[in-house]
Order: sequence, then structure tokens, then C-alpha cells
Amino acid sequence: MKPIYESITTHSNVSFKVQSYEVSSNCETAGWHIHPEYELVYVKNGSGTLRIGNKIHSYANGILVLLGGNIPHSDFGNKQFKNGKEVVVQFSREFVEGKLGQFPEFATIKRLIHSSKFVLIFDGTIKSQLSHQFERFTELNAQEKLINLFSILDLLSAQKNYIKLFNHDLLYEFREKESYRLRDIFQFLNTHYHQKISTREISEQIGLTPNSFSRFFKKMTNRTFVDFLNEFRVRKAINAMNEGDITIAEAMYASGFRSPSYFAKQFFRYQDMTPSTYLKKIKSL
Repeated sequence: MKPIYESITTHSNVSFKVQSYEVSSNCETAGWHIHPEYELVYVKNGSGTLRIGNKIHSYANGILVLLGGNIPHSDFGNKQFKNGKEVVVQFSREFVEGKLGQFPEFATIKRLIHSSKFVLIFDGTIKSQLSHQFERFTELNAQEKLINLFSILDLLSAQKNYIKLFNHDLLYEFREKESYRLRDIFQFLNTHYHQKISTREISEQIGLTPNSFSRFFKKMTNRTFVDFLNEFRVRKAINAMNEGDITIAEAMYASGFRSPSYFAKQFFRYQDMTPSTYLKKIKSL
């Protein structure tokens, strides 16, 4: 069965996504799926089965797993106990290389994350030790969540009590042609988002006709390419505003927009506020 591509989005003011699920609330993604983001999953209790790649791994009394990107898998949680809880933390390669990579002090954490391509299943003792930190995510603000994540990753990076579900890099075995194409699309956008991008140009990069590219992108992400590109550029504009003293016009051009009215329209569509309102908001913090 081909994995469904899961499109993971984060709010403009956060670097990663964290969601908590109770027994009565299911994870939105169900079944066999794939995404480029790293995934750290804490399951409080109960028994269940992990289905990752071609492996099946049963667990009892919950589980703590670190999973690399682009590895097909099914959902991990279970509904065995009424007080059950599942916490899913997802973060991108940009978060690891662009954010953590700036600090040499995070070298051990980076090594841990890079080892996630083998899928790491941690000992029950460390899972219990970290249970409070996972379960308190819902009580924290954005800054506290980031600090909490760093603390969790720091403790995990010092651990030796884990097993590798695989002894080889799964990306070469399980990433199908569609996943390679999505990876190539995202890499192209990361490099060229500030330039004019046409559907014809990007479709040629991945060996499809424009019509085939549009159908492929819609099938894999459930979004049109133009919609995705506009939101991607809005997020780049927001990053530029957050990182330095920059005007709205400078942020607009740096992110690939050329029309002020179109930029304002798209910004409001994805952020529910105008660029000027957003800029005033961050300057007042």
C-alpha cells in the first residue's frame, strides 16, 4: 500500500508542532502515511503495535519513539485505558540544521536526531522519567514548549538504553518515487522561493508536464501548488520580519512577492491580519 503524504504545518510563531491526544480524541491522520518531518512520539500506557516500514513491533505499557523523516508508518497510540495519552512532536530538517545547527552545544542532540533514520525505541525507564515533561506541553506557552523540547532531547541524547528498529537507512529502501518528487519540489522552493516560479519551470525540474505536476501535487498534499507557494512565501516574509529591522516592502520582495496588494491579500488570508498589523505586533513585544 502506498503511504499517504501528510502535510504538516506550524503556526507562524512556532518552530515545531506538538499535539496531545486523549482516548476520546484521535490523531487526524489515520492509516499508512509519510512526511519529511522528524517525529517524537510518547504513548503513556496501554499496549499496541508499531507498523513502520516493513517492521511490526508490539509494545506494552506505552512507548517512546523517535522517527526520522520520510519513513512510512501507521499511527502509534491505543485506547486501552481511559487515562491514556499520546503526545506527538514534529519538527523539520530546517529546525535541526538551521536552528540547532547554529549552536555547537547541541551537537549531541543533532547526533541523536540523525540516528532517528534507524527509528529509535527508548527504554521504559526513560519514558517514565520524561512522562511529566511530555504531558505538560498543553500547559505551556510557545517559549516554554521550545525549552521543554530542548530539555527532553537533551536527556534522550545522553541515553544508551534504546533499540534501533532498523540496522540500515530506511530512506533508500522505502522512499518511493512520489516521495523523491516531493522532496525535490520542497528543495526547489527553499532555493528559489524569492524568485519568479512558474508551474512549467518546476514541473520540468521533476520530469512532469505542467498538468501532470498539478495533479500530482494536489494528490499528495491535498492543496494546489499556488496555494502552497503563497503560504510558503508568507511564512518566509514573517521570518524576515521576526529576525530583523525590515520594512514590509523589503519582506515582501525577499519572500518572492512583487505586488503589494497581492502580498497584503495573501498575508491576511493565512494570518488573519495585515502585514502592517503584524509588524506593529512584533515590535510591541
